[in-house]
Amino acid sequence: MKQMLISMLAFTAVLVPFAYAQSPNGSVEREIRAMEHQWNEARAKGDVATLDRILVDDWTVTHGDGTTDTKARYLADLKSGARQFSGGVTEDDVTVRVYGETAVASGSSNSAVTLNGRPQGGALHFTRVYIKRNGAWKMIVSQATRRQP
Repeated sequence: MKQMLISMLAFTAVLVPFAYAQSPNGSVEREIRAMEHQWNEARAKGDVATLDRILVDDWTVTHGDGTTDTKARYLADLKSGARQFSGGVTEDDVTVRVYGETAVASGSSNSAVTLNGRPQGGALHFTRVYIKRNGAWKMIVSQATRRQP
């Protein structure tokens, strides 16, 4: 009996890491990281069509200065040129946690952006929530907090 228990524990010790390595969450994590890249590239380039595709209609953002925007207002500001990025958006220390058809991305970012000529963006910590809707991942909310550079 003791030998059988040891064999089962050894078998489990081999299979559990393999099962986690084959987890669909690894695939989802890659998808969310790709979405993060698309989000940052589209913002920096003012690509409203891409942003419209990856954000749900009732998406909201809370910026590092505490102001908030809806999807419609954020995209309109980009389209009109009121919101302008100078260069790209960099991210560091990004983690992605998956909870079924919900994923949370968090990390640090840095960007140079102005809104109506006033500085916005900068060194931030962020949290973004994604949901899977009709087979595609969509961002539903984004929140940023200023950090020390």
